[in-house]
This record gives sequence, structure tokens and C-alpha cells, in this order.
Amino acid sequence: MLKSVSKIDEMEIIKIFEKPEFKNIKNIFIASDFGSLGIIKNKKYTLNFIHNLLNKVNENINIVVPTANLNIINSNESFDFSKTPSFRMGAFSEYIRLQEGSVRSYHPIWSLSCVGPDTGKLFENISDHAYDQNSSFARLFNNDFYFLSFGKHPRFMLSIIHYLENINKVPYRFKKGFNIKIVENNKIVEKEFFLDVLKDEYRQKPRAYNKKIFETFENSFEVKYFMVGSGIISLFKLKDFALSTNKLMKKDLYCWFK
Repeated sequence: MLKSVSKIDEMEIIKIFEKPEFKNIKNIFIASDFGSLGIIKNKKYTLNFIHNLLNKVNENINIVVPTANLNIINSNESFDFSKTPSFRMGAFSEYIRLQEGSVRSYHPIWSLSCVGPDTGKLFENISDHAYDQNSSFARLFNNDFYFLSFGKHPRFMLSIIHYLENINKVPYRFKKGFNIKIVENNKIVEKEFFLDVLKDEYRQKPRAYNKKIFETFENSFEVKYFMVGSGIISLFKLKDFALSTNKLMKKDLYCWFK
């Protein structure tokens, strides 16, 4: 979220996005914490500035952001896909969600939002499970997406990992359904949506926030890091990350904790 008062240099960001690594990227998933990075002038300017730079990388770019609402679980609130703001997903996620033409995936607990020419088909007919092989997360891995993060090291911003846990059937999670009230055709209806949640015996187990997973990934594949302001910008391919992490999980199903 844009809480920081520290300033970053506009030209420094422009030079990063002009590097060959960003050339002609078509699909990108963005996790952001600008409070850990800094802002350029003010909140509104910074969000517009980053969005415009992405469109210069590719005028037909598809930009996907997390717009989850884990807070809706066990609440009595009704979820409206067009009106309910995401919960603690950051200012850039909300900025993209509110863009004209933005599409939000049909999962009130763990939605993604997208702007770009392929938004219609990207989230079409997705599963009622947030992480399974027909989820919105699965579509990212199956469509040559890059992962771009602003602020923290990417290992602290890996919501995508839950899809890889699901397809590897990790023993510490189980499928759980949640009845959620949603607004549909101007009516409030209740539907069941699913997540993989931690089993009770693992809830207090210490975890290292993807340390082993990311170190293993970096040993085999390239991650681009750019130090900016008080934080970092990073870029890598999701398919590379999936190859590395699937291989690791086959050897060590508990690597998420290490």
C-alpha cells in the first residue's frame, strides 16, 4: 500500500522499464507494496505512471493483479464483484480493478483482476476452487505470464504458490468450502466456494516465507532484480518458477515451510 512518504526517481523507473528484459512482454502478474518502495510524486500520479510504463512495454499487454477478499469468510457481508474493494491487496491492485474494461475473476474469496485485450477469455469459466487446475491462478501459468513485484522481495509476495501446492497435493492442506453471499443479477444469492486451507496441526508450525522455494528457483533460473528507493523491483517467468517448484515439491512436499 502507498503509505511511504519516501520519494523515488522517475527517470530511474523509466530506465528499468526500457531494459531488454521488459521488451514485448504480453502477459504480466503484478504484486506490489509501494510502501516498501516509495512514491514518485503522489499516490495517484505514481499509479498512473506505472500503468503507462507497462502500456509502453506493450500496448496490448494483459495486466493481472490480486484482488482477494479473505476477510469475507465467516462474515455476513454480501460480495459484489463490481463494487467490493479488495482487502489489503495494495493500491495498484485497486487501481487496476477500477480501470475501465477491467474484469474480475469469479471467486469472491480469492479473485484476480485484469485489464488488457484478453481479459474476456482469461477468466472465462473458471473453477469455484481458488487454486485448482481450472482456477484463475492456473490460467496465469498456462498463458506465459511474467511475475513483476514492487517493494518487497518476491518470496514474500507469492500468492501464486497455492496453485502449485494444489497440483502437488501437499499433505498439510485440505479442501474446504465456504458459503458466501454474492450479488448476482441484482439479487443476493449464497454459493459455495473452495480454498485449500492449513490443517489444524500445521497452523502453528514455523515457516520461512518461501526461502527454500525461492533459493532453489534462483539456482536454476534467472530472476532480474532492480534496487529502487527503499525497495526492489523483480521480474521472472511464471513457467520457470513452476518448473523449479514442481520439481522441488516432488522431492520435498514440506518445502513451503522451509
